[in-house]
Amino acid sequence: MNATASSFTECMSKLQRFARENPTRNLLVALGCGFAVGVLVRTLRFRPPESPAARLFADIRSRLHDIAAPVQQQANQLVESGASAVRRGVEHLHDLHVERDIQKLGQRIKNLFR
Repeated sequence: MNATASSFTECMSKLQRFARENPTRNLLVALGCGFAVGVLVRTLRFRPPESPAARLFADIRSRLHDIAAPVQQQANQLVESGASAVRRGVEHLHDLHVERDIQKLGQRIKNLFR
């Protein structure tokens, strides 16, 4: 029994020395072990059975999502095409030099009243 005790004491002293030499590694190992235990406990935790109403609402929600997803995709495409049409329109107006034409019209109107 003395050999077992000395072997245990030697192992403990090695572990203590390792812990003192590598505190960051030990902290990360402890955090990882705590995370793993938490996930294990959460997975094995007892969950009460779902009520029929909760199952019905989940089914309705998933069906509504299945219906709404294509509509949302179409709406996104329409928004994109509308935005690009507005961009093209602004570029076209910029190319028309509307400001110069308005200034020329203003000058003509001023000349009429002189």
